[in-house]
Amino acid sequence: MSTELKIKSKHLGAEASIIRTEEKKALKQFRHELRDARETGMNDIRPSQFKAYITYERLHNHRKWDVRNENRATFLARAYLDNRPYKTVEPSCNDINKRNVYIVRRVVAMVVKYGDNKNITREDILEWMNI
Repeated sequence: MSTELKIKSKHLGAEASIIRTEEKKALKQFRHELRDARETGMNDIRPSQFKAYITYERLHNHRKWDVRNENRATFLARAYLDNRPYKTVEPSCNDINKRNVYIVRRVVAMVVKYGDNKNITREDILEWMNI
């Protein structure tokens, strides 16, 4: 097992937690801004008018897409390097398109970077996944 990937996985988990905390702060700030706007008589208020909401949305999307998918790819790369069967690691996969488009590419990059065999290809990873 690659110690670097283990550390990366732990950091991604911590990053998600930190982002979630910052999301809550931004949402609280947005609610405060919204309350102030309504008290001053602003009509036709849109969430996009508020900086805190935009911050919340960016953080939320980053956590839900980038951090989550990178963590999943790291988890699969660790499993591949440990020679664990794919079906024991991820028994059911509901988002096959996302896995084939984004996740596999990241798994290949990490296996090449942290593994002993630098000749791993996308086809090798797809074969491991039994596709």
